[in-house]
Amino acid sequence: MNQLQTDNLIALSLLLDEDIYVLNDLPKSETSAVAMEAVEELPELPKAAANPPVVPSLSPPTIAAKEVVIPKIEEQEKPAPAKSEGFEYLGENNKYILIIVDNANEKFLSKTDQAFLTKIISAKKWSLEDVAIVNKANYAKLDFDELKAFFACNKLITFGFNPTALNIVGALANQKSMYKNVAVLGTWDLAKLQMDVSKKTIFWNQLKEF
Repeated sequence: MNQLQTDNLIALSLLLDEDIYVLNDLPKSETSAVAMEAVEELPELPKAAANPPVVPSLSPPTIAAKEVVIPKIEEQEKPAPAKSEGFEYLGENNKYILIIVDNANEKFLSKTDQAFLTKIISAKKWSLEDVAIVNKANYAKLDFDELKAFFACNKLITFGFNPTALNIVGALANQKSMYKNVAVLGTWDLAKLQMDVSKKTIFWNQLKEF
């Protein structure tokens, strides 16, 4: 802080309670003595208390933070998509060709019938991996729309029953037809085809263009 300096007597009288002496005419030595006496006459300032009073803090009181719980908005449960009825089948359906047989004595086919069917599909340059073989005897009822939805088939061949049993309208035995963009062909069962050359010929003539 800068020292306050002034020689104005009125100002000094306001600032000091003691008598003011003008020392300009005194010699330097006397001026120093008078100054010392003035210092000695100054009242002793009170010493700071050993334990100063505690001044309360003016800082705002601390407010404990409260945990704000945001209610969770529960998502509405979406209805589960409808599942198509499962079908057990033989093959891998790589080319979406569905073959349905009707054999109550076997899960799918006897060894003889399977060997003969393998020759038929091989003649079309297909394989068992390209088709899906379902046994109608394993199901109380089969419906074309359910089969198409499950297998996404573009070709359907039935052995041993007329395709109309699958609710296919306008299907004729041993004659290719189209139903809902799916090529359909129904013929005799595999055992009869193996034993009858004429039946085999009729079926093959339709299958060539299938």
